[in-house]
Amino acid sequence: MNDREQTGPGHETATTNPSGGDSWWLHGMVEQLLWVKLLRVPALALRPQRVGLAVFLVVLIGLIGNIGMPWRAEEVEPFLGAVLGAQLDALAMFWQGVLGLDGGAVASGFVGLMVDAPRLALTRYPVESVLLGLPTMAVWAVLGGALCRSVACEVSLEMTLPWTKQLAFATKRWASFLGVVLLPTVVVGAIALVLAVGGVVLFNGVPALELVGGLLFGGGLLLALLAVGMMGLVGLACPMLLPSVACEATDAIEALGRALAYVIARPLRLAVYLAIGGVTCAVAIAVAFALAEGAIGLAHAATGAWLAAQGIAELTGAYPIDAQLDQAGELREIGATARGSAWLVGFWGSCLRLVVMGYAVSCFLTAGTMVYLFMRQVCDGQHYAELWSEDG
Repeated sequence: MNDREQTGPGHETATTNPSGGDSWWLHGMVEQLLWVKLLRVPALALRPQRVGLAVFLVVLIGLIGNIGMPWRAEEVEPFLGAVLGAQLDALAMFWQGVLGLDGGAVASGFVGLMVDAPRLALTRYPVESVLLGLPTMAVWAVLGGALCRSVACEVSLEMTLPWTKQLAFATKRWASFLGVVLLPTVVVGAIALVLAVGGVVLFNGVPALELVGGLLFGGGLLLALLAVGMMGLVGLACPMLLPSVACEATDAIEALGRALAYVIARPLRLAVYLAIGGVTCAVAIAVAFALAEGAIGLAHAATGAWLAAQGIAELTGAYPIDAQLDQAGELREIGATARGSAWLVGFWGSCLRLVVMGYAVSCFLTAGTMVYLFMRQVCDGQHYAELWSEDG
């Protein structure tokens, strides 16, 4: 039976504006102080079960995305590294533009993230986009959905449920979680395919068809405008897609509709929530990475402080510069045990960095879940302490 449980903290009255839109948004934010709760994101994301799920997610995606295809040359960058690298570069440009109030950088970053990176995947890695891209998105959808459900239960119901129960919830609804991630891509891809087929058919050197193509190009622009508008809305709604399914247990179409509706209804409020959540996450992740790199550096420096050349080689995998040559002037070779020791030392450092990467993913999904719950309260008047439950 699909019920809504309502527990947790005392209810706050959602501030609404009869005229609609985002007017008096500041008054509403000050009255409800929902944005203050976003400062809890770093602590909520640090729960062991969430970091564990996020680390598992990162490991699986890394394994899938780095599978080599037999027809690819060894020097060709793996699918995940190429596509993710392009997305991260575009995202960095976007945020630099936002922080520097540079509209050109913002536009370039948006185009790179929403257009260039997908085009890179489809043109350079067409087979990998299907064979590796779909499993990667499935892992993100299911494990990310489980993490979002965990956050929603703690924030809304003040309940911390076992990670196995949250994973079972997400696995049971895998089609909705995967669908809400894939659906925007499918729609935009379909529009791009229609335009591509139209270009091949109409602009092929036949005079009569060329004229028809020119006449119909206005309709192509409208389709392109629809696709770009959807990409913009989905870009803003992206942090709320998985939480929409996790909180409401709806199908993919309804979940996507909810997220997009909140973007359209209160864009300014959403922008403020995303900015606060984004800055909070950025600071927390930067501190986590600084602590991890500081710990790795201190461990190497302190451990190697009194070591001789052989000990340094066992720790780092290389002799110190002043000890790389033997008495005969030949380059000294590192033994198998020293290589094994250095590999293990590097392995433990990689494990610590992997935990930090998991924490970064947990921060993103935690912030997105909280933003979704608060936007739902602002737009629908449904308190964030109300959450769908099948146990009612």
